[in-house]
Amino acid sequence: MSRFAPMMMCTLLLLAGCTTPADVDAWTPHGESLKNVKVNDFTLTSSEGTAWTYSEEAANTTLAIAFLFTNCLDICPIVTHNMKWVKSQLTDEELNKTTFLTITVDPWRDNVTTLHEWKTGTNSEWIHLTSSSNDSDSPSMNALQNVWINFGVGLTIEEYDANNDGNTSNSSARHHPDDYTVNHETGTILVDRFGHQRVWWGDNDWVLDLFLEDLRYLHTL
Repeated sequence: MSRFAPMMMCTLLLLAGCTTPADVDAWTPHGESLKNVKVNDFTLTSSEGTAWTYSEEAANTTLAIAFLFTNCLDICPIVTHNMKWVKSQLTDEELNKTTFLTITVDPWRDNVTTLHEWKTGTNSEWIHLTSSSNDSDSPSMNALQNVWINFGVGLTIEEYDANNDGNTSNSSARHHPDDYTVNHETGTILVDRFGHQRVWWGDNDWVLDLFLEDLRYLHTL
């Protein structure tokens, strides 16, 4: 083989726009960089009542994942609108490389029926996931809580001040009160096709064009 062949092959790869996982570590995204956090495989229940497994359904695709809940009437509809806009900007080829996901942080209210109504009501045509049971000790709830932990969802359940005495208490997601509101600190996360969390966009920090640029960069991996 000619000694020029390796150099030619390298040049062709560069011209093709190929990058590697090592390249993305040196990349500075527009959103907050996440340093190589691996996504643990998970199985949750879709708004259509079917099992959805990450390794089977989203293999070799870039993932855009939003955590929200349907009782959220301020920022969650905006995040959903943002996701719809980004999805509308992608070419067919880019869509084939991308998986959009919404995962609830309030499975006690967001059962399959409620989540399906949210999905159809917002015309958000992608996968929405929840737990198949609202029993806090069920395997499906444990699976969902493990997803929250893996993606760094800072979730607390806050009781309403039923006695109007200024006293409320925070409960864990496992032992939530009946009358509550959900506080969560998360955003939309971009995951590369190798299963590494790469970029975090806060719910109040979206810049649509820049989010789209981050997503498209991950397509080059």
